[in-house]
Amino acid sequence: MKSIQLFALIPLLVATLAPVSAAETKRTLIQNRGSDSMAIAVVRWAEEYKRNNTSIGVAVSGGGTGTGISALLNGTVDIANASRAMNRREINLARDRGIAPVQHVTGYDGIAIYVHNDNPVKSLSFSQIADIFGNGGPVHRWSDIGVEVPGCDDQKIVRVGRQNSSGTYAYLRHNVLGGKRFKQGTLEAQSSKDLVGLVTATPCAIGYSSFVYATPEVKVACLSEHAGEPCLTPGIEDVAERTYPISRPLYMYTNGPASGDVKTYLDWILSDAGQCILLNSRYAAVREVRCEN
Repeated sequence: MKSIQLFALIPLLVATLAPVSAAETKRTLIQNRGSDSMAIAVVRWAEEYKRNNTSIGVAVSGGGTGTGISALLNGTVDIANASRAMNRREINLARDRGIAPVQHVTGYDGIAIYVHNDNPVKSLSFSQIADIFGNGGPVHRWSDIGVEVPGCDDQKIVRVGRQNSSGTYAYLRHNVLGGKRFKQGTLEAQSSKDLVGLVTATPCAIGYSSFVYATPEVKVACLSEHAGEPCLTPGIEDVAERTYPISRPLYMYTNGPASGDVKTYLDWILSDAGQCILLNSRYAAVREVRCEN
């Protein structure tokens, strides 16, 4: 995939490092890094937890699932956020380094396929997405699938993806593209927000990212696993029930079973309070919860 320079982003960082007293300097700081798809939830979790737990801070940074898992294997974080499960290579590397990753499912997410608002495409099947994004796929122009996009002069599709450290990149490749590599010339967005922004501004574009980044300025395509089947757009209920065809768990990994302040934090994330923050951020909860209005 070819990199492009996109809009500069403010680094994803929840700063909980503002000591103002002796008590503040004794605060425990939980280091939390990884998935961009989970960023909206993990930032809100950290902010809310800080309000109610002044002795424990949570520092959150992004970089993608692969970056978070690498940080866990290097011993530089307490929690790695991941929008895909660890792969065999990572598990073997962890074992070699004396790391014992433990997986915690903290929510569910739907991957959306984004197109420009003026794109008249009504639905897309997995095979069409593979033909558009997958190496060797025959679809290069919107007219190849019978679509004429206003403002897209030559109808040549602009494919926008994520970096290979992204869990969404890996999930789509293995679960929709059948393991094929992405076509050369696919643009790499630095973040989900950048990807959606680029598709919003580019009539010829198509991209993929977590549904939680959807805005009214971009169109979310209706998807079906097989051609001719009814299609669905991602919604919390369909993601929770895994009826939306690209639904996935969201993980937090720790080195060994969570303990101490990290366990307390994860227990809070899985409580009604933490899961309601997840729901209010347009992810799906791990179970039925009761939220205050």
